[in-house]
Amino acid sequence: MKKLFVLVVAVLAFVSCDKVKDAMSGVAEMGDEIDYQFLSKPEEVKKWYDAIVEKSGDNAKVMDEVKFWINRPSKEGMIKKEGEKDYLHISIVYQDNVDKRRVEEINYFGHTSGWQVAEKKEIQVIGGGAEDFKLEDELFDFGQVTLDNFNKVMADAMKKYKDDAKYEYQYISNVTINIVGFYVTVKGKLKSNAQEKSEYYKTDFQGNPR
Repeated sequence: MKKLFVLVVAVLAFVSCDKVKDAMSGVAEMGDEIDYQFLSKPEEVKKWYDAIVEKSGDNAKVMDEVKFWINRPSKEGMIKKEGEKDYLHISIVYQDNVDKRRVEEINYFGHTSGWQVAEKKEIQVIGGGAEDFKLEDELFDFGQVTLDNFNKVMADAMKKYKDDAKYEYQYISNVTINIVGFYVTVKGKLKSNAQEKSEYYKTDFQGNPR
């Protein structure tokens, strides 16, 4: 069962200027370049892990998913954008406190505006099963995701797929954390034909492969 989050027209009610400024302030300054290999560096991971805990607050107990994306527009994709910086996008989705059928999402855009104010989102179930869908069945406590296990999963994913003879470079490009655990994408560029290739690694919260 797949879910799609759709912005509700009536987003969060009035937010003070001070709160907006706080929501927009991130670990990195707006537009800062990210180290595209940072998910393999525990000291860097800790900064963003702590930021997610801070931004979600008590809502971490009803988390739907957390996603990391590393984007490299000058190096990867069908169209390269020369001079563009590598940047990070984070999405934090948790159950709405008022209407528990909906979610709220907080985004971080490292190449533009930093941390965004939380937005209320509708959920659309894709591929059937709408009548049986219950948001409560998708929720988990982010407290189950320890920093040590996070770093263990990153290290194990790279260890499984690391191949210097085959690839020009490799790195963890995407991480999704949801109720079943971690879904990690290890991306690389093949030496033989300059093609990009991704491998996938799945574990539970303790880091056991699934």
